[in-house]
Amino acid sequence: MGSTGRIERGFCKELTHFQRGGRCLMELLSGYIYIPVTNLERSVEWYAKYLHFETAFEDPLYVEMRSTTGIRIMLIVSEEAVNSQMTYSNGPQAAYGFVVPDIDQARQWLMDHGIEVRRISNYQGKSFGFYDPDGNIIELWSDYPKA
Repeated sequence: MGSTGRIERGFCKELTHFQRGGRCLMELLSGYIYIPVTNLERSVEWYAKYLHFETAFEDPLYVEMRSTTGIRIMLIVSEEAVNSQMTYSNGPQAAYGFVVPDIDQARQWLMDHGIEVRRISNYQGKSFGFYDPDGNIIELWSDYPKA
């Protein structure tokens, strides 16, 4: 901690490291997203079919799925039909999203496979949302525009 009592954040070996007084405190290796669902079997099939996640671990209350690039999602049973979106004055927004290399191609593929998608937004990169079977909004995004 510095003289102000705050932890100083900086870089150790990687951008994911936090340090204090020149000593690394932790390294963030990965992450995961909890997604509330009402039917595990249906959701596992849907996330496998449309987003190409594969089952990594099964439990009666949740299923961990992973993408080939290492993204982890935890489909967890929600008895109250809760979804994971945020609500703003202009409507519901996705609480999480995934980056894709070609947003137009991804959108067209989903539409070709019967998924209803929202219009493409072009703010700080292109993105669009769509819904899983439980009403969770998923956003796909292409990276920030190149300067």
